[in-house]
Amino acid sequence: MFTKWLLSFRMKSARGLMFILVQVLSKMKSFLFIVYILLLFHHAFSQCNGYEDLCSKRYNKVAYLTTHNAYNTKDDGFKLPNQEWNISTQLKYGVRALMFDVYEESDELVVYHGFKILGSKPFIEVLNEIREFMEENPKEVVTIILECYVNSNQIASEIEDSGLSKYLYTKNKHENWGTLKEMIDDNTRLVVFSDKNDAEVGQEWYHYMWDFAVETHYANHNLKDFNNDFNRGKENAETKDLVILNHFLTKTITGVGSIQKSKKANSILVDRINTFHAVTGRFPNFITVDFVDIGNVKEVIDCLNGSTKICH
Repeated sequence: MFTKWLLSFRMKSARGLMFILVQVLSKMKSFLFIVYILLLFHHAFSQCNGYEDLCSKRYNKVAYLTTHNAYNTKDDGFKLPNQEWNISTQLKYGVRALMFDVYEESDELVVYHGFKILGSKPFIEVLNEIREFMEENPKEVVTIILECYVNSNQIASEIEDSGLSKYLYTKNKHENWGTLKEMIDDNTRLVVFSDKNDAEVGQEWYHYMWDFAVETHYANHNLKDFNNDFNRGKENAETKDLVILNHFLTKTITGVGSIQKSKKANSILVDRINTFHAVTGRFPNFITVDFVDIGNVKEVIDCLNGSTKICH
C-alpha cells in the first residue's frame, strides 16, 4: 500500500515539475523573443545609410553610389537612356546621390538630356519620388547634384512645393561636415549642390558645387580615357572636401549612354578606385555611373565604406 502511494506521489511530483519546467521554458521563450525583437529594433534604428558603422562618419568621409543623368531612364520612356531604373527603384537599390539637368520649358521646370524630344519629365515629379523615399526611410542621407539652366529661386520653389525643404542641410563653411547620425537626428538629410553659383540670402543650403568639390573628367568614351586628372573644381583642389569620380563611358559621336560600354566600365570599378586613390591620395565620395543595375557597383561602394569586407 505504501509502495503504491509512494509511486503515485513520485508521478504527481514529476508531472508537477514537468508543468513548472514547461511554464519556465515558455516564459523564457517569450523573454528571448522580446529581446530578439528589441535587438532588431535597435539595429534598424541605429543604421545610417544602411549600416551602423557609417553613423559616426562625417558626410565627406562616406562614399555614395551616384547615378549620372539619374532621370534619363528606360523605365520613364526616355529614348537614349543613361539608366534602366526610375528614381524610386534606384533609391531602393542603394543609390544615394543623383545628378539632374534642369531646364525651363513653358513656365515649367523639367529634366532632360540634350534635347527634350528624346524624353522629359517635370522636375517636381522627380523631387516627389525623392521625398516619398525619404519619408519612408528616415535613416537615409540623400544628395542632389544639379546641372542648372534655371536660377536658384526656381529650384527653391520646386523644393518647397515638393515638401523636401524640411530636409535641407546647410554646410557652414567654417565648420566640419556633420556626421550621418547628426544629419539624421536633425532630420537635415538632403544635401543639394549646383553648378550654378547664384544662391541668394536665405539659400545657404544651395551649395555651389565647385566651392566644395573637385571632379575627374566626364567625357570618356573608352576605358583608356579614364585618368586621375582633376577637371572642374581643380583650383585649390586640396581645399575641397569632396571628390566626384566620374566613372561612365558614353558613345563617341552622340555622347549618350551605352549598355555595352557600361558593362566594361562597371566591371573595373574596384581597380579604378584603387588606382585613383593611389595616385591622388583622395577618397572618392560620389562614384558616378551609368546603368547602375549592371555589375556589382553597390557592393563596391559598400566595400569602399568599410561596410563589407569582400571587394570584387
